[in-house]
Amino acid sequence: MKGKRKIKHITSFVYIGRKLIEVVICILIPLLILTGFIDKNISETIYYFGVVVSIVGLIFMTWTRLRRDRDWGFMGDDSGSSLFIDGPYKYTRHPYYVGAIFVGVGLYLQLNYILVILMLPVMLFIVFIIRREEQFLTDHFGKKFLDYKSKVGIFPWWYPF
Repeated sequence: MKGKRKIKHITSFVYIGRKLIEVVICILIPLLILTGFIDKNISETIYYFGVVVSIVGLIFMTWTRLRRDRDWGFMGDDSGSSLFIDGPYKYTRHPYYVGAIFVGVGLYLQLNYILVILMLPVMLFIVFIIRREEQFLTDHFGKKFLDYKSKVGIFPWWYPF
């Protein structure tokens, strides 16, 4: 049973964090490309590894978006009545966030592997959001979410935490 979410509120920290990520994606990466800061001598192995990581991230993000349909939003919105535990949620509790991290790391590996450092603030922001979202899910779904959390980790290959 899926529900359509209505946005009630969003904290300023989350809003600013999302906007900073958009700035990095829409402005910083193109500027790095245009200024020639890209390492021309990057290893083919690192480059193609970055391509694969980005594609895996895009697959997770797209799969999640398709699975969520209209039930898409932020904690505190009028959430749907379902706890998603199938599809990409069988492999990770936060497939969209994990996909975004993969895409970012993959892109930076393709551009200049040293630039992966720029993903650290993004990852810290995502960890902050995951913690808040998991508290919301625990409050909203209780034991059902805690049971799910005990079986599925944040990253697909890590033991649940």
